[in-house]
Formats: sequence, structure tokens, C-alpha cells
Amino acid sequence: MSLPVNKNNAYRNKPHRDYSMLIMLALTALLGVAMLLYMKPGPSGSRVGDGTVSETAQRTDSLAEETDTPAIAPPQAGELRIAVGSDLHLDQDHADRSGELGAVSYNLDLVDALLWDARQKGAEVLLLTGDLVNGGRAYRHEVLAEKLRQAEEDGITVYVLPGNHDLAPIGQTEFAAFYADFGFDEAFSRDRTSLSYSILRDDLMILMLDTAGYRAGAIDLPEAQQRDNNEAFLSEGTLRWIESQLKEAQSRRIHVLCAGHYNMLSDYSHIPGSGFYLENADRLAQLLREYSVPLYLSGHMHVQAIYQEDGLTELLTEYLLNYPSGYSLLDLSEETIRFTPVRINVDAWAAETGQTDPVLLHFTSWQKETLRAYCRATVASMAERNALREDEVEKAADFFYAVMVAYWDGTLAEKRDMLETMPGRQAFFHSADGYSYGRWLQDMIDFASPLMQGFTLNWKTSP
Repeated sequence: MSLPVNKNNAYRNKPHRDYSMLIMLALTALLGVAMLLYMKPGPSGSRVGDGTVSETAQRTDSLAEETDTPAIAPPQAGELRIAVGSDLHLDQDHADRSGELGAVSYNLDLVDALLWDARQKGAEVLLLTGDLVNGGRAYRHEVLAEKLRQAEEDGITVYVLPGNHDLAPIGQTEFAAFYADFGFDEAFSRDRTSLSYSILRDDLMILMLDTAGYRAGAIDLPEAQQRDNNEAFLSEGTLRWIESQLKEAQSRRIHVLCAGHYNMLSDYSHIPGSGFYLENADRLAQLLREYSVPLYLSGHMHVQAIYQEDGLTELLTEYLLNYPSGYSLLDLSEETIRFTPVRINVDAWAAETGQTDPVLLHFTSWQKETLRAYCRATVASMAERNALREDEVEKAADFFYAVMVAYWDGTLAEKRDMLETMPGRQAFFHSADGYSYGRWLQDMIDFASPLMQGFTLNWKTSP
């Protein structure tokens, strides 16, 4: 859908900060992490990966009306297709394919599937917006850098920026050396006070911002601002550099696409100590508005979300290991930016590359079944205090699962009326009485936006 950018088309209309949305997004992020513990194969002989899906999951999938890995049209003539991935958290120490850590057990495979899928979708460029690895370990960066090197040989250009998990024990200087071939040595300009850099590609400038948030001890660039805390920030020097790049783009009359790891428009971004705070977020937003940059890309929160405020849009790309393991596609023309959410076709990647693990060959079914198992376990746990009959537990779990699938598929807004009439709705909210889940799930339904299915923005004319 095409939309003008203004408050009335916001992810939610927010003339003031509404902390119920904070609760909803915080618990959504927590759910994504907690769900990993349930994303396991069943006992031998009943693994979801062998194509067996439970009767209850089949029934609920019908209610949710899912569309698996929908077809993506190729870019139109003259468009540049950019894929955006975030929060890969590569960690070969926990990549044993056992399923004991859920999708984490398959984190190396999902990185490979992302790189393959982006190429299959016709992306020329891949932006990775931080948290590339877990724990900033050099040997993990080495593994990822080799995968990215192979991806570039296969025809896709990769640019990376750091997240809060990417540094310490390595420092800024070593990070830039690991990824010299993926932005730093190709930069049009590099900020001397951070790992921020700019790329010029035809009539486009890509601003890749280092929002820090990693341990202060990892700050080792000679001119970097030293810190006594680990909060994310943009220094005065970095803000001056950003404005210099925006002026350069303006003088060249080219468009600017801006990306960072930490969020800019989220309510969390303005709460020190929240784990999502970005010092000088408002000043970054002011600069982007002043120079008519319509879109900011980020990650960090581990959920897909869209914020719009005062003519500026922020698109959050989800955690790679969350259901449904997706990324963002942007098609850039002279006039517009078109966003499409994408689910990685892990099943097709596994078949194409000769994988034999049954979970990978039937990954979509595995994710759906394990999400369904998580929803049922959560309802059953709450029902220990707020009693439900067994049939009511199943119906409540069906409702919970249908809402979660619709949220992550971006169809929650259009399915709101159907969900409100599901038989398990009343049972779910009865079981959730006294728990945060009730308020959280209702907020998800109330604030659902059709923009999650995709949108088109107009580039603004430079002043």
C-alpha cells in the first residue's frame, strides 16, 4: 500500500508517549526469547521435522489462515533491491542441530539460508544492522566474515554495522578489520569517532551508523569519545559527521538511506537504563527530518515493528531466530521506497543445498508446531491458577497461537474481527487474569497495523 508519511498513518497515532505499547513490545521480545526454549523436536519418531504436524496445530493453522513463504515479485525495471537482516547472533558454540536450544541450534544454517534467500529474491545489496554474533568473540566473527565473503562471490554486496553484542572482547579497530570487505574499506567516508561510515552507490548514499551500546572498554578508536557506561549513544562528533554526509548527499542531489542497530523512534529509546535507550535519538531524528530522509532502519528489539512520527518512518527488522525467521526487502526507485516483509524459505534452501536434517527440510512445519506448543504450555501454566477445562485450554491455546501467527505474518489488523469471535478468546483471557499476558495480547490486537504487510514511501524533495 502507498501512504503519505504523517501521524495519522502511524503504527499507532501517538500524540504523547503511551507506555502500554512499551509493555506490549517488551513482552513480545521476551516471548521471542522464551519461545526458543520450546522450539525443540519431539521424542524420537515424532519429530515435527519428519513432516508430522499435530491435529491441534493443523486445526489452528486453518484458523490462522497462514500463507507460507509467499511469492515475491521481482524488482521492477530501474529499482535497486536491498535486503535487510538483523540480529543474526551467530554462535557456532551452540549450533549442534540438536534442537535442545530450539532455533539457536540451527543458527549457522539460518544465516546460510538468509544469504541464499536474499539472492534468490533478487537482492543486489544486503544490509546487516548489528548483533552479527554473540559475545563479540573473534572466532565467531571469522566464521561470519567467511560466509559473507562467499555471499559476495555469489553476487550480493554486503554492508554491516555493529550491535551491542558484537564488541568486547574485540574492540572497534578489530571489528573494522574483520569486516573491511563489507563496508569499511569501501566507504565513501568514515567517522573518526565511531564505526559509522557512508557508502555511495549510484544515486544513493547509505549511512551505516554505529550506535554503540557495547562495553565501554571496547571503544578503542583514537578519537572516539570515552564512556563510563554501556548505554547506546551518538556522540557530538558522530552527529557532526552525520550532518556532513547529509549535506554531501544534498549537494549531489541523491537519496539517503540510514541504518543503525538501536531504535530511534521507539518509546524505549527515550528511557535511560531500559536496555533500548539511545542517547541523542531525538537529535538524529531531527537531522533526518531536516535533510528529508524518510526512512531509518534498525533492529535490536527482536521483533518486526514500524514507527512513524512527524514525517519519519522507522522499520525494525526482526531477530533471525524468531518465528517466522524473516528479513525485510526494500525496492528503491527514483520516486519511492517499497517495503515487503519476507519469510526465509528454509525448506527450499535445505532441499537446494542437499541438507539431510529433517527439521531443516520441514522447517516451516517445525516452527509452526513449536510455536503452537509454546502457546499451549503458556495457557496450561496460567490455567493452574485460573482453572480451565482441558477443552478450554485447547481452545485458549488455539486463540493465542492464531494471534501470534497473525502478528508475525503482519495480518493481525485484517484478522481482528475474526479473532475477537474465536471460541477460545474468553477462555484465554480468563486464564490470563492476573498475568501480564492478557494486557499484552489485547494491546497487540488493538494496535495491529496493516503496514506490517508492506508499505510504500515517497522520497522527499531535498530542501
